[in-house]
Amino acid sequence: MKAILLYGKEDLREVEVETPKVGPDDVLIKVRACGVCPTDARKYYTLSGILPTLPFNLGHEWAGDIVEVGENITEFKPGMRVAGSKFGGYAEYLLMSKTGDQRWWWTLTEIPKNVSYEEATFVEPLADCLHSLIDQAEVKIGDWVLIIGAGQMGLQHVMVAKHIGAKVIVSDIIDERLRYAEDFGADYTINPKKESLEEAVKKLTQGEGVNAAILTAVNQSTMDQALKSIGKKARIVIFAGVEKGIKLSIDTNIIHYNEASIIGSEWVGVDEQNRKLYRLALELIASGVAPVRKLITHRFKFSVEEIKKAFEIIRSAKGLKSIVIFD
Repeated sequence: MKAILLYGKEDLREVEVETPKVGPDDVLIKVRACGVCPTDARKYYTLSGILPTLPFNLGHEWAGDIVEVGENITEFKPGMRVAGSKFGGYAEYLLMSKTGDQRWWWTLTEIPKNVSYEEATFVEPLADCLHSLIDQAEVKIGDWVLIIGAGQMGLQHVMVAKHIGAKVIVSDIIDERLRYAEDFGADYTINPKKESLEEAVKKLTQGEGVNAAILTAVNQSTMDQALKSIGKKARIVIFAGVEKGIKLSIDTNIIHYNEASIIGSEWVGVDEQNRKLYRLALELIASGVAPVRKLITHRFKFSVEEIKKAFEIIRSAKGLKSIVIFD
């Protein structure tokens, strides 16, 4: 079968590998679509993030059809449409093992009839946003939430925060992305290059500040925005990863006097994964609460050159979500 692997910095290659053999505890999936995650692009350009060994298959937001199951598998059958999360999605076939992939096995989920393969690739990133807002930011109905960065992950945060019942402010320096945020229900959008985010937040919250700030883009500027916008007992969630070696300075007095917290958000939990979020994410997609299809701005064929184009779109911020489509 064909697979596309990362061999080094900006070194992506198409290779021929053996189609995985199905053991008694395995499920073989024919990949139909795979989302291109911003972390894929960061690994490609900088080798930052989870890279156990090289060569490495970056794809982890995939959906497809089960073509074969092992003799011990009872919960899945050939012909089922499924989505899941495990690296290996940039390949024609992918193997999931109930015994060997315990970290990932539970993510394997049947796709409802009214959800397309493309929409199903959003199950993992949408579940990440649920974890960010529910578990890490502890957002409740009526809270003020500032989402910094209106890329496709920021916009998924908007969908979830509005569903929870929060009042949502979105900050981004790209006006087109702010218009997307408004379409997805943001109460207020602010371009910090054109107006003071700090003053706007003070006015909107009557001087109280926001209850939570979510950084879907992490740099010194966005951290400063968050620190200047939070109120008492607020939580700043560092949702996005950064390149190796990048460090930020923090005004500790703001954290001290507000008794605020800064917390990370990785996947749906580092040690204790909130597994119910995968099912909830799929329910939100199926019900239309999370209209993720509207985030897809580019579709690419399964090839090295096409995936490189998807990475460039992420780096240039000229689109939202790219999906790799398999014939």
